[in-house]
Amino acid sequence: MSRRSRLRPVGEVTAADWVVAGVGPFGSGVGGLVPRGFAAYARILHPASAADDTPVTWAEVAAWAGRTVHPRAQFRALATPASPVRAARPWEEDPEPGSLPPATLAALCGVLARHTAAGDRCWFCVGDGYESTADGRATVSFTPEEGDGPPEPGPLPPEFPAGLVDGPRVELPKRDYLLLEGPLDAAGELAVSLFPQSPNLFWPDDRAWCVATDTDLDSTYLGGSAALVADVLADERLEALRVEVTDPVWADSDEVNR
Repeated sequence: MSRRSRLRPVGEVTAADWVVAGVGPFGSGVGGLVPRGFAAYARILHPASAADDTPVTWAEVAAWAGRTVHPRAQFRALATPASPVRAARPWEEDPEPGSLPPATLAALCGVLARHTAAGDRCWFCVGDGYESTADGRATVSFTPEEGDGPPEPGPLPPEFPAGLVDGPRVELPKRDYLLLEGPLDAAGELAVSLFPQSPNLFWPDDRAWCVATDTDLDSTYLGGSAALVADVLADERLEALRVEVTDPVWADSDEVNR
């Protein structure tokens, strides 16, 4: 029998005030996703997928296309061959926007855990959206619809008491979020229908770092200490790049692979 997610919805969103204050205008680059002021920043590239669902790195795609992986690279530009290519392309599905694959999220959280003293108390933002249920409670958009089972083998997604449905949101430029609290190792206990969903934004209570996965982007960005970013870059399970807080993040940002 599945247990309920350890992530607990909260109605008081002041824990996110420092994020709201630190994030720049929408479209202002990395600093428009995660707060400014960290010592270093990194970008984690969401993998593409082969026909058998095996992860395919951006580096593999770039090698096939004769392109270059760099801090501002964008997948569509990277995946467009610079000259005619005879070999079959190594991926079937493009990187998924808005969510890190479970294995990548777990690997990232393993690194993050070594760089906070507050791993038992973290804050998680998920995109606003909910559906009312017959008993007056509310389920967030990532809760399976009635009749569907929970994501297997994971826990049942969180429920939001009816009183929180109309409560405050974490409000960032053009993005509103519901706020949850829980341990860092519960970051993977979200789902959309039957599919895993990583948090759109999360950080520990000591504010040692902050991670953002915007709904429209196929990369995850984080800010933290220089040591954290060095560890992220060194982890072979993560395809990551060092970025600047001012780096652009949108589809037309790739000035190299044109």
